[in-house]
Amino acid sequence: MHVMPPKKSKTDAKADPDRLIRQKAGIYSTADDRFEIRQEGLGWFVLDTAQTNELGQPLIHGPLETMAAVREALPGARKTKALPRRAAARGKPARRAAAKPEPPPPPPSWIDKLPASEASEVRKLIGALEGEDVPEAEELVRRDREGLLPAVAAQLIERRLRALVEELPSKERSAAQRLIHRVTEILSADGTTRSAGLPGWTLVEIGPDGEPRNRRIVLR
Repeated sequence: MHVMPPKKSKTDAKADPDRLIRQKAGIYSTADDRFEIRQEGLGWFVLDTAQTNELGQPLIHGPLETMAAVREALPGARKTKALPRRAAARGKPARRAAAKPEPPPPPPSWIDKLPASEASEVRKLIGALEGEDVPEAEELVRRDREGLLPAVAAQLIERRLRALVEELPSKERSAAQRLIHRVTEILSADGTTRSAGLPGWTLVEIGPDGEPRNRRIVLR
């Protein structure tokens, strides 16, 4: 079932026309509807619906690697001038391009097949991950739902740890990486092989509501 995106107010578009509004997985639009942002392959493309090229097609900017790069590119994209249309040869009428048939609608995705409440939660989670520039957010959420282990929580922890190492001077990163690897082994495995008579430990996933979901987190 398709969930309609929130309506855009004229006030919001005037206040921040470059504010991105998620339409569905991998597709965003600006608050003023001028630009549509689409994820294709390994990058993001910005389509200018207000200006066209010499073939009458929307101007396209990209590919851009991350959503952060898209946000940085939008102000400059507004300053891009449309290319002049190709003039017709003298004495000959301009030849119109044959209208292309409308493509068939895409088949329903795995998200569309979910109950409305679950689909809404999935889209919200995907949007939050894309906002953090997590790659392949939709596939990650799908693995999280279909697997036994919390793939999203594990991915977020690993990204935080990698960022911690990257903050260090380059000559210290190798030793820090080895230390973090040992720490993750202790947190993920050593707590389940406790000595007789001693308590153990395990990492578990916490839901957005703050309640534990009792799915064990295993770090690599």
